[in-house]
Amino acid sequence: MATEKTDVVIVGMGAAGGILAAELGKAGMKVIGLERGPRLATADFSALDELRYFQRQDLRPNAKRQPVTWRPNAKARANPLPILNYGNQAGGGTVHYGAISWRFHEDDFRSRSQTIERYGASAIPKDCSLIDWPLTYADLEPFYDRAEYELGVSGRAGNLQGRKIEGGNPFEAPRRREYPLPPLMADQSGVIFAAGARKLGYHPFSSPRAILSQTYQGRPGCTYCGFCQAFGCHIGAKSSILVTKLPEADATGNFKLLTGTMCYRVKSDNSGRVTGVSYWGSDGSDNTIEAELVILAPFIYDNTRLLLLSKTAKFPNGLANSSGQVGKHLMAHIGARVFAAFDDRFVNIYMGPNAQKHSLDDCNADNFDHSGLGFIRGAQISITPADLEGGPIGAAMSMNPPPGVPRWGAAYRDFLSKYFARYAAIIAQTDNLPYADQTIDLDPNVRDQWGLPAPRLTYDWRRPNELARVEFLLGKLEELGRAMGATHVWRSPLGAGAPGAHHEGGTRMGSDPKTSVVNRYGQSWDIPNLFIIGSSTYPSMSGFNPTLTIQALAYMSADAIANRYKNKPGPLA
Repeated sequence: MATEKTDVVIVGMGAAGGILAAELGKAGMKVIGLERGPRLATADFSALDELRYFQRQDLRPNAKRQPVTWRPNAKARANPLPILNYGNQAGGGTVHYGAISWRFHEDDFRSRSQTIERYGASAIPKDCSLIDWPLTYADLEPFYDRAEYELGVSGRAGNLQGRKIEGGNPFEAPRRREYPLPPLMADQSGVIFAAGARKLGYHPFSSPRAILSQTYQGRPGCTYCGFCQAFGCHIGAKSSILVTKLPEADATGNFKLLTGTMCYRVKSDNSGRVTGVSYWGSDGSDNTIEAELVILAPFIYDNTRLLLLSKTAKFPNGLANSSGQVGKHLMAHIGARVFAAFDDRFVNIYMGPNAQKHSLDDCNADNFDHSGLGFIRGAQISITPADLEGGPIGAAMSMNPPPGVPRWGAAYRDFLSKYFARYAAIIAQTDNLPYADQTIDLDPNVRDQWGLPAPRLTYDWRRPNELARVEFLLGKLEELGRAMGATHVWRSPLGAGAPGAHHEGGTRMGSDPKTSVVNRYGQSWDIPNLFIIGSSTYPSMSGFNPTLTIQALAYMSADAIANRYKNKPGPLA
């Protein structure tokens, strides 16, 4: 067994881990990063291979070797999920994601208080475990700004220090300065969507993306090739952690990356401190890293699983779990979806970045009056392909035809032949609430390629609040489709209740150690030298994608560690 010593060990080199490695390395701390997958290079993505990246999901965990199971309730049998929507290489999901980079609203951080103040406590479902964040938008704004400028985000401000700006999102929270780069060009679907939205009195705008619209920090601007979500960028225009922060970490001389490593335990001693991690190397060897500080930054399943696997006599329920909150309050985005098809025009949805091509925020968060609607919170609405990454292959796999058209035979062939270049999907990405019985635990029946129990999700989004919200939003999407001039507008099936995209929760942050796992910095209430960073710490969702907030939180935690914890280890106030 090999043993190394270091100041900091970070498990997971994705959206959070790469930032922490670079920032702590610059602060003079010796850092070892563990990554389960390989470290790829921009040149590795030059093939633009749809079969490899879309069909075979090459940049994501293999669902057979690294299974995650799901069941709708505690009485049902859990079955493996067929596709896992996170990364499996250095840079994590930022290598293949759609690069949508939203700041959360001010009221996203206080959705419980906001709801009670405006509608009364009875508006929150009785079984809901909604709490406010232990920080505010104002606390995080400097770190949002830093992430946008250091990584490279393209967009247009809608609120500069309280002054509303035409063409941006008028509902966004105030920002100190404009985006570092102008928005990417709108494609045909974005132009049609914007025109239809304005007819209905909405406020459409270009979605902010961590994709360069022009040359920035030595990297080229986007070429609008269409191979974006599910693909690594073959020119480096996508601002992934792979091409931004990992080179910074390397340059410090204080960072060492170990790839092909599977961390299976966080080690601790009888004093209540963590002492390092154990991992299996790519050669099957069993190894240990001893560290003064342990940071967990993989996807939420692995954060939760590592804590539950690392139980000891002192921590019989797993690490950082004296509150009993580890694994609870799982959340995921659900996409209410409507298709719009046109007889009189082509819609080139395969040009350029394809996730959330153009957006509106009018129906998100508490931006509209919910009185009498039977639900709280909302959804960001955008236009996008039916399948975010598959091109015509994806359309055939995921675009259900309108009523009256079968999913097989000549009629189906004729439908796809005519409409795969004449359609778009309008999607509402819903802000779903947390519930304590929506959980991640260890599956007693399914194990992965290393013999470890698979993470098991117990989750069913089909609750009264969520169903009422989705029905409301589907009506809004249908109105948008008709306002866009579509010949045919129809709904997509809602699915069986499984979690959708952008999973969050499991190690939530809070102000009270009795009801949360970590504080605002991701520091364990139980173990001060253990930090957990990422969307697993979110106490509530937003209708927005989580990645930019993950990155802002990583910058905030790195700042606190480098400037305060490093000099005086212990709980951060």
